[in-house]
Amino acid sequence: MFGKKLLFTLGMATLLATGAAEAAPVTLKFATQNAENAWSTENGLIPWLRKIEAESDGTLKIELYANQTLAKGPQVWAAIRNGIADMGWIPMNMYAGMNPLMEVVGLGGLAAEDALQGTERVWNVYENVEAVRKPWAANRMLAVYSTDTASIFLMTKKPVRTLEDLKGMKIRCTAGAYVNWLTALGATPVVMAAPDVYMSLQKGVIDGLIGDWELVAGFRFADVAPYITKNIPIGNVNFAVAMNRRTYDSLPAEAKKAIDDNSGRAGSMWLARHFSLDSRELEKEVAPALKELITLSAEEKARWTELVGRPLWDKWLETMDDKGLKDAPVVLDYMTK
Repeated sequence: MFGKKLLFTLGMATLLATGAAEAAPVTLKFATQNAENAWSTENGLIPWLRKIEAESDGTLKIELYANQTLAKGPQVWAAIRNGIADMGWIPMNMYAGMNPLMEVVGLGGLAAEDALQGTERVWNVYENVEAVRKPWAANRMLAVYSTDTASIFLMTKKPVRTLEDLKGMKIRCTAGAYVNWLTALGATPVVMAAPDVYMSLQKGVIDGLIGDWELVAGFRFADVAPYITKNIPIGNVNFAVAMNRRTYDSLPAEAKKAIDDNSGRAGSMWLARHFSLDSRELEKEVAPALKELITLSAEEKARWTELVGRPLWDKWLETMDDKGLKDAPVVLDYMTK
């Protein structure tokens, strides 16, 4: 009788333990600077996170901390490394100088057709050049993917159809390669946070900005800068999703597999499509508020490319050589084929 009771007790304990395990998935904190209702969050990040959860066999729950509620945009990388966040989304142009070789993506005239081709090229570099992986080794890189070149444009208060129209204009941009790009074209770059742009356009502090469909749709810049010039020979920005290495190592096998299956080149391509490429749909939302959507002629685009293509590539190669980064020619070769 005692043996039966013992077996019953042990059996119940096992069942309870199993039930508790099934009822308590590991909860991960995911940080992003973007709003939860931002287009790219709703159409890119959230579906990607839910996909991982669904494939984890109940072992994972990922909580989204949007709108900088867990860490400010420029602090997300450190927040992940220090365990404040377990995972996070990061625009890598915020970290100029962290990985100079990967800043190649910002060079103009690289001629990637879209976010998918740009992301393929980034992964050709990442997988084949060890020197680009080392600067990012503090965190586990789950995904690295590109903006959509065709969705990046100039948005201005006056129309820009030629280099002469752009010359002398004060144009808002992010730090890094876009500063050199604007300077080469004769404009004056102004590095400025997105929330400050609308009032700066109103007050004449700037004449325009480098933007994309999601940015201008969210901030309604068309109210004060109603001209867009598209098909400009501009470079990309790398977006990344990183994870704390200790957190990843502590996860059960099912959770690791779900993350791994949605990471790397394949996961990056998924995000490049749903987060970046599909944002072209927002053109239909923005276009009615514009006075004109301008497309550069082939001849005019060639004039721009002559200034921001090979000359800036050579300048970048020289800078990398000065830094002792001898893999720069190989990196540039991967990015142009």
